[in-house]
Amino acid sequence: MSLGLAVARRALLLALVALLVAVVALVAAFVADSGSDGAAGVVDTTALAEARTAAAAAQASAEDAAIMSAASAAKADEAAVVAQEAVVTAQQAAAVAEAAAAQAAVAVEALAAAQQAAASTEGDAQPAETSDGETGAEPSGAGTDTAGAAEAGDTAKPATEAGAGDTNATTDTQDADVSDTGGDESVEASTDDADASDAGGDEPEPAVSLPGEPYESGPPDGAALAVVGVSHDSVLNVRDVPAGEIVARLDNVMNVGSEPVVYVREPDSDALIATLDLNRGVIATGNTRRLPTTIWHEIRMADAVGWASSAFLSPLGDTSDATAEVVAVLGETPGAETLVELARIVAAAVASDDPPSRVVVSGAPVIGDLGEVTVDVLGLPDDAVRGFRLQVFAQQDPVSGSFVLKSVESTTICDSHRGVSEEGLCN
Repeated sequence: MSLGLAVARRALLLALVALLVAVVALVAAFVADSGSDGAAGVVDTTALAEARTAAAAAQASAEDAAIMSAASAAKADEAAVVAQEAVVTAQQAAAVAEAAAAQAAVAVEALAAAQQAAASTEGDAQPAETSDGETGAEPSGAGTDTAGAAEAGDTAKPATEAGAGDTNATTDTQDADVSDTGGDESVEASTDDADASDAGGDEPEPAVSLPGEPYESGPPDGAALAVVGVSHDSVLNVRDVPAGEIVARLDNVMNVGSEPVVYVREPDSDALIATLDLNRGVIATGNTRRLPTTIWHEIRMADAVGWASSAFLSPLGDTSDATAEVVAVLGETPGAETLVELARIVAAAVASDDPPSRVVVSGAPVIGDLGEVTVDVLGLPDDAVRGFRLQVFAQQDPVSGSFVLKSVESTTICDSHRGVSEEGLCN
């Protein structure tokens, strides 16, 4: 706008100068005309004509300058309008930017709150992992235990006690314990005397605050439990509190030519804490806690006490011969190249498709006069019977080395909150 005004002013100034020159020329011509005659008069007349021409040209220049001035003024007005519109647009953009900044601030605060919430619950539900042989290429009906066994997450290595006859492989494997983590409090292996006072007569220490909430649907005090659904090359962790620190490991030892047992080992070594009966050595205390994604039973292992996931603890019912039933379902006497493959074929005969059962080779394959392997089938559509523990015996062909089913012994696995009757039936 200032540039247009400057141009207009300059044009007006030039027009005024031209007019002034024309006026001076006319005055000079008239003066000359009044004081001369003859030839001189012709000259003066010529000068007067030139002066008049110059004046006309000056007037034309002045008119052009006036037009330029008007056009410049119009452009200046248009520029002012455009500038005003730009100011309004800038103000609107500033308002939009301010609103966006406010929304961004709210989003940042929400993100920070979400991160804090995620950090506070990170230990309550970590993603699950599965061990080799527990999932993947399984026969029909072998899937995920709907009772919660798919929550396994920690890793551990089962130990072998020298001279005890344990032939389990000591390779790194999936621990059968649930993936929930947490619980900073520590509890002694035995808590029976937690309320005893010291010699000084001080008041007893307050009880440890347990995670979760009491859960009524658990095994009663004194109920015998077995470790189920744990691979033969893995262990079940026992913790000081639900989802707390590991205080012991339960290692099933089956199919080794001796009495099947459960080894209770130190949490970070092969040292034995106790040796228990395989089927009835773990005893419930009657305390069960429920966390957001898991249920935990407090158990007694000889003189030690701790907490383990309910997904891997169940009472066992009676044992019966299931050979004829398996053969009838399969339509033939099954055979396979390996004992594990044969065990999974047998398991498919009793497994459920809906919900899909979880098949776990819980006893290591052993080859003697007969081949022997144990497999747990968990997750059946029954509110009392949770599954079956199948002990598979097979005859090995001396030429091909393959195995043909000889017999199957089936032990009922009951739901922990239902228990077992005196007749060995699930309540």
